[in-house]
Amino acid sequence: MGATGNQDGFTLLEGLVAIALLAGTLAAIFTLVGSLLNSANSVGQSNRTAQITLNALEVMSVVNPMLQETGQIDLGEYVVRWKSAPRTPLADGVGYPLGTSLFQLAFYDTAVRVEQGERLLTEFKLRQVGYRRVREPPSPIDVPGLAARTQ
Repeated sequence: MGATGNQDGFTLLEGLVAIALLAGTLAAIFTLVGSLLNSANSVGQSNRTAQITLNALEVMSVVNPMLQETGQIDLGEYVVRWKSAPRTPLADGVGYPLGTSLFQLAFYDTAVRVEQGERLLTEFKLRQVGYRRVREPPSPIDVPGLAARTQ
């Protein structure tokens, strides 16, 4: 029997076309996987920055900027540093029943930086209330009219 033009299997050209299609599909899949890994890394870094910021906010909740305008607190893995400046003038607080509280108050703008060695992890601005006790509470014995009745 003679050779016929009807042969089973792939020719060299069909094999090359199949390899080219497979390579194109794999390249697209690798690009997609790389993009997904970069996105996951970015989300992980954002979560880490958010956690560090929340930790720094918690630390700053105990800082009174009127008593300590600048400072730092070492948290082991990183350091929280701040600088505060008064935003409003000092004012006497209002208290009941005397009208004036024991404290003076002012708003402060605070710049907070969180650093790990020389590397800046995050920074943000914060508005805080500063306070300082400037008066003593009145003695309960110094009630007007009480001293006259006891004599």
